[in-house]
Amino acid sequence: MPPQRRNSGKDKTPSPIDEKARALAEQEAQLRLKMESVQKLIEEAPKIAEEQRKLRRDELINRASRTEARSGSRAALPDRRFDANLAAPAQRRRLRAERRQGRLTFFFLLLTLAGLVSWAYYTFTHP
Repeated sequence: MPPQRRNSGKDKTPSPIDEKARALAEQEAQLRLKMESVQKLIEEAPKIAEEQRKLRRDELINRASRTEARSGSRAALPDRRFDANLAAPAQRRRLRAERRQGRLTFFFLLLTLAGLVSWAYYTFTHP
């Protein structure tokens, strides 16, 4: 009898467990790459936000200096932060009761109008 040879790893087809393990390893590697990119983005986000804030501020300053240079320009809005009338009361917000009363008045007037229209319709169309 000839001696039996053992199957080497190259001849053997991968088992379902080996395939699943390989797929999980690939997925883990992809997730690690994604986590690294997200972590880098998290670390760089404050720097990017600060740069954008500086650019926006510089642009606003440049735009304001260009529009304020022209006298009588309507493009430049007045700066209300430094108005002399700081002690003036803010606009009073309507209370809930006032809003409810306004709604009720509206619906009452709407019903009155509907009644008037129906009365006029039946009066003028039916002799």
